[in-house]
Amino acid sequence: MEDRNVSRTCTGMSDVVLGCVMPYIHDSKDRDAASLVCRRWYELDAQTRKHVTIALCYTTSPDRLRRRFGHLESLKLKGKPRAAMFNLIPEDWGGYVTPWVNEIAESFNCLKSLHFRRMIVRDLDLELLARSRGRVLHTLKLDKCSGFSTDGLLHIGRSCRNLRTLFLEESSIIENDGEWLHELALNNTVLETLNFYMTYLEKVKCEDLELIARNCRSLVSVKVSDYEILDLQGFFRAAAALEEFCGGSFSEQPHRYSIVFLPPHLCRLGLTYMGKNEMAIVFPFASLLKKLDLLYALLDTDDHCMLIQRCPNLEVLETRNVIGDRGLEDLARNCKRLKRLRIERGADEQGMDDEGGVVSQRGLIALAQGCLELEYLAVYVSDITNASLESIGTYSKNSMISAWSCLTKKRG
Repeated sequence: MEDRNVSRTCTGMSDVVLGCVMPYIHDSKDRDAASLVCRRWYELDAQTRKHVTIALCYTTSPDRLRRRFGHLESLKLKGKPRAAMFNLIPEDWGGYVTPWVNEIAESFNCLKSLHFRRMIVRDLDLELLARSRGRVLHTLKLDKCSGFSTDGLLHIGRSCRNLRTLFLEESSIIENDGEWLHELALNNTVLETLNFYMTYLEKVKCEDLELIARNCRSLVSVKVSDYEILDLQGFFRAAAALEEFCGGSFSEQPHRYSIVFLPPHLCRLGLTYMGKNEMAIVFPFASLLKKLDLLYALLDTDDHCMLIQRCPNLEVLETRNVIGDRGLEDLARNCKRLKRLRIERGADEQGMDDEGGVVSQRGLIALAQGCLELEYLAVYVSDITNASLESIGTYSKNSMISAWSCLTKKRG
């Protein structure tokens, strides 16, 4: 009898301790492993888990999610496979958010953050979400989604007054007007991140962006569609705390951009369609830049080299393979803090051999030897050898480096 009492006491103590420890376990793999130990651990995981990522929306159901994780604060839900990005999956394949939004509206009272990726969202879904969760929703990400219009976003702008992140990047949005952004500007004072990059929304007004910057003093990241940079001067002056900006366009004579003012704390930048003649607006604060997105810049190999030489504190670079081996060698010499590098294939590689805009083992070896803090590498290369891969393995401090290479076929 005494042994049984001791056993019960120990079990009770272990539950108390475990109940205190479990909320501090955030890694999903660790959580999954813990939930398999026994039924009690399974129940504690269900009661305390705050975030769930569902890699494919058809692997479970909204009702089953509710029954297991009723106290979720954050949910990430993925629909169509990545092949949809390359038009390999029909638009009506599936991935509708409607059943999930219905369950969220009815049951998930603690939910503050929602991330839908490659899913079909309807205006009625956004209206229901705004009506049911609008007061508590902090983060809404519609990531590469489709099926909705600016009318749906209007409900979000009006009702979600505590929204800190609104992310719409690369979503296919039917544009009826720009009133959604105006409502967001009028009703929100806590926004930190606004992203409608690569959405091709044209009816939004620069005045509304400026009003958001004036009302939301904590605004640190803004990514927009193709605004003329000169029209954004009022926004840039109002956004005193801005650290990241992507988007814009250049359509005027190059000499007019000499007056462009950029926020003093800007350290992450991606100027769409920036060419050689407009690069000068970056030079005054290039030494402060930690992230540079040149995927949609109109720069050749020499331009890349000129800009890279001025960015000694760069940690993240995204560009196309026009950077060439010379550009990678300049990265190795000048950007010793580089942690992440992504090089995508350009739209047209023909003639790049003549201007040096090809990435091969020469550039990769130089990069590995010069950028010792590199953690992630995704690159299209025209030629690669075992020696270059050996250099990456030898000189990288980080054994978890992700190296992706894709040989590109030369066209004769």
